Amino acid sequence: MYTYDDLKKYEYFKDIDMNYALDSLTGVLSRANVLGFAKHLVDTKTPFMMGILDIDNFKLVNDNYGHMVGDECLKSVASNLAAYVGGDGVVGRFGGDEFVVIYFKSQSYDDIHDYIEKMMNEGNIVRRKITVGDIGFYVTGTIGCATFPYDAKTYDDLFIITDKALYRGKTKGRNCFIIYVEAKHKNIEVHRKEQASLPSIFNRITEIANNERKSVKTRIKNILDFVTVTLQISETALLLTDKSVYASGEDSRTLCNIDDDCLKIFDKLTISDNIYVPNGLYNAVTEEKMTKFIKDRKVVTFIVFKIVISKKTYGYIMFFENKITRIWQENDIALLMFMGKVFEILSYKEQNN
Repeated sequence: MYTYDDLKKYEYFKDIDMNYALDSLTGVLSRANVLGFAKHLVDTKTPFMMGILDIDNFKLVNDNYGHMVGDECLKSVASNLAAYVGGDGVVGRFGGDEFVVIYFKSQSYDDIHDYIEKMMNEGNIVRRKITVGDIGFYVTGTIGCATFPYDAKTYDDLFIITDKALYRGKTKGRNCFIIYVEAKHKNIEVHRKEQASLPSIFNRITEIANNERKSVKTRIKNILDFVTVTLQISETALLLTDKSVYASGEDSRTLCNIDDDCLKIFDKLTISDNIYVPNGLYNAVTEEKMTKFIKDRKVVTFIVFKIVISKKTYGYIMFFENKITRIWQENDIALLMFMGKVFEILSYKEQNN
């Protein structure tokens, strides 16, 4: 994608062999050269912004559609990102599904905010549908960025705080951008631990469910709270069809009743296998499927599982996001169904005591 003519205006690239300068898949700078260029800029005291863009849940694209489709996705993102940056900087592939952006035009917070916001919303890079042949899917991204020399005086420090900003974006739920601000982000520790495995989450839910010293409704609430924190989602809700159950004195955020209109919509959504998951990777919830419950909480996307006891609908358990467009993964779906089954058992025992 990049040519010698594109890069020769930068001193660092004047004597570089173009055969080794570029990433072979995407045509943007290779990891070694984009990072080498960043180090060169620090050494020559050239002000710039560094950003790292991570494609959200990219593994799901490869798993669902294959690596050839994944490669086309990477090439599309890289091409549009390089076009957006244009002559104001350069783009390189950091590795896997991450790209480095080096931007020269401004280092002020407000300017960078406007620049990245436009990149996310109008740049046709992420937050868009990508089509490869007859396959279409929605792609989002998370960006962390920082500036030299305002935020950091050395290359190592710049990379660390840029990574902190990216990490903060991921812990907020992805599909966002974070500009490093020392007062806010200085003390972030980038652990990059593996998320708790599904079996370990199942085991913890089972332990909570089997704690007979607690009432059933307390155990259900504790499971809801545990899963909300573990998955880092906006809310996990149990929606009950019986208006008398838990109606008095309970936290309406997590244990709430469904009105008749809401019930009809959820019943229709879960007609297939008792579960509703938005089609494909694009998690838009269409207006006709909205309920008052969803509208009141400004829900962006959700998945829901019907709880059935003795062929009667008891209620629904739901994961939802009101901040970002989350791509629901197979583990999320498996966990939701497991929780539904646990609640069916707990509720059945409660009814028959």
